Amino acid sequence: MNFNTRVKLLALASVITIISSFVTRYALIVLAVIILAFREDVAILALSIRHPVQPQLVIRDNYVYDPVNKLVHSFMLIEPLHDLLRLGEDKFTNLIDEMLLRLNLCDRCYVTFMVTGGRKIARVSMIDEPPFSGFRDFQANVVKVLGDYFMVRMLKGDELKTIINQLQYPVSSLITVLTPPLILVPLFGALGVIPWITYAAVVVWYYISGGVMVNGGLQFMRISTRNGLMTSKVTQTDVYLLAKAFHNSVSEYALVISGNSELSSLAAREYHKASESLVVKERGKSYPGLLYWRNVIDRLTSGELPLRILLLSNSNVDHMGTIKSRIASYALWAPGEFLLSGLSHDAAVFIPLTGGKLSLANDGRVIRIGQDSLGKPVEVDLDSLPAGHMLLVGPTGMGKSWAARSILAKLIKMGIGVVVIDPHGEYLNLGLPIVDVSERFVNFTSPPNIHNVKDVTLRIAQSISESFGIEDLDMLLSDLGGVIGHGDFRLVFSNAAKRTLSIELSYIYDLISSELGRRGFIKQEELLSGIILSFRSILPNPELTAFAMSQVMAYLYSMFAGRRARLSNVLVVDEAYYVMGSGLMELYVRGLRKSGLGVMLITQTLTNVSATLIQNIPLVLVMGGPDSYILELMSHLRLNQSEVEWLRLGLAPHMMGSRSRALLIEGPIRRQVLVELDPSLKPISD
Repeated sequence: MNFNTRVKLLALASVITIISSFVTRYALIVLAVIILAFREDVAILALSIRHPVQPQLVIRDNYVYDPVNKLVHSFMLIEPLHDLLRLGEDKFTNLIDEMLLRLNLCDRCYVTFMVTGGRKIARVSMIDEPPFSGFRDFQANVVKVLGDYFMVRMLKGDELKTIINQLQYPVSSLITVLTPPLILVPLFGALGVIPWITYAAVVVWYYISGGVMVNGGLQFMRISTRNGLMTSKVTQTDVYLLAKAFHNSVSEYALVISGNSELSSLAAREYHKASESLVVKERGKSYPGLLYWRNVIDRLTSGELPLRILLLSNSNVDHMGTIKSRIASYALWAPGEFLLSGLSHDAAVFIPLTGGKLSLANDGRVIRIGQDSLGKPVEVDLDSLPAGHMLLVGPTGMGKSWAARSILAKLIKMGIGVVVIDPHGEYLNLGLPIVDVSERFVNFTSPPNIHNVKDVTLRIAQSISESFGIEDLDMLLSDLGGVIGHGDFRLVFSNAAKRTLSIELSYIYDLISSELGRRGFIKQEELLSGIILSFRSILPNPELTAFAMSQVMAYLYSMFAGRRARLSNVLVVDEAYYVMGSGLMELYVRGLRKSGLGVMLITQTLTNVSATLIQNIPLVLVMGGPDSYILELMSHLRLNQSEVEWLRLGLAPHMMGSRSRALLIEGPIRRQVLVELDPSLKPISD
């Protein structure tokens, strides 16, 4: 008999007994007997009146033990590797079926998925006793399986204690709980004392024994009382749509699932009984039961797993019959008596495959990118990335630069130094100093931390070759050899212009020496603290623009290469197609991994960009846009059909309330996201 059934019997018996007491007061003795018979339920219900309660737990470093219910628990933070919104109907249900099958749930084993306080938590539980050998085997399998569908980080120590947060039940609350039943004394005289003393003794005994504590951690207000999905044949489409609707409306909940070895045989027995009652005994009221169990058998035959499930939430869920109950928080810790029969597709509705933080670190620097279409936050932890690089792709007018500014503003607030290569003057409102590169430029022929002059000479020669289309690399090396690393780049190139035998190269050298840094050099301190490098004055010359961009990158590379540090600075290259086709770009991106310098490349196209370069950039944000643009991206980024459909419905930000449709890619994790654009950073040109 489960808890809900016992409570109903307790309530019914108590009401009948009290009514009978108005006829004969000796019926109150029966009430005392009823209280003793249901003493545990009475104590839990009474103590729950004032506070959400839970069993007293023994907290160890990496697990929690409930000695009363013989339950041992371990906890982990999880973030989904897959997204409900991009999986589609069949892939979603098949993925959940596969995961639940691999969990190997037994009747004594429980897996709980919780979403609370902006975190996703999984709990592994089992009825076991020290030394918990069975539990440890079950836990190892669950962690291994969940690791294929979620990022997983075990909780222990202070983090575990914070989640549990059990508190001593206040004496003042105990007195309040004991007072109301005293009304029996003035109503029934001396005999009214008997049930009150019995009630008080039961509650006080539970209080003194420490069997119940105040739940100061994981709290839920509603508990499921029925499983409405068991009454119908749910298709994959039904499950998918129910899941979307649920995650769109419910932000805090817990799903407890367990094995159900008896459901198959129970379904067969009950179906046979209902069939016999309908056909042989001609009882029409047996027809609904016949349909019910026929549906269960059909779903089991189709491959669904028999489960027991419990849903706790802070919002109503109609098909689970969730009701407000003070006992909900207790049920989280002693779920066995509250579980309902269910099937794997019933549980699939509540598995948290939405939103995403892209990190489980508890000390990371997290920036919010936006929300998914269900309103769940999508965030990125900068410190969890294998490198601080980002690629932002989008067509004109779809919020690409606006999104970049919104992200950069958050980085600046974190204290990260930002250097922006700004060809069109779109980043002037970030509040950083602005320098025109024709006025001041980096002295790239004398980079910091130079160890090999020949390497620097070769890279400058390669940049000139790639930017200006010069094929004779030997002549470039001859012209520049021996002068790199010594003095002012303007003098270096002015002298090279006089010395070279090529008229074309003489023009290029003279252009570099006369059009960049006419009034001096940019100091390293300026680059480290943050600066906007305006390229508008040289933009009419695309070859010079490409060369200047590459030299800024090379100079910053020389400042940071070889270091091991967390992300402290970001180089932003807008209109990065000028340099993304360069072979040197791959060198810079690979060489700056975990150096403290990240590179954000912003571009309209990925044409002529190598797959190797894209693979070395751990974070990609793809803005929505027209079909022609998306078709170009499909092969580069391996977009599936749901991602294509999401992106092609993108509109200009002003039509979407300062938001833009985008796809956020971080390794295997992909999120369909509505990027939140800061209205204060929207220029007239966007």
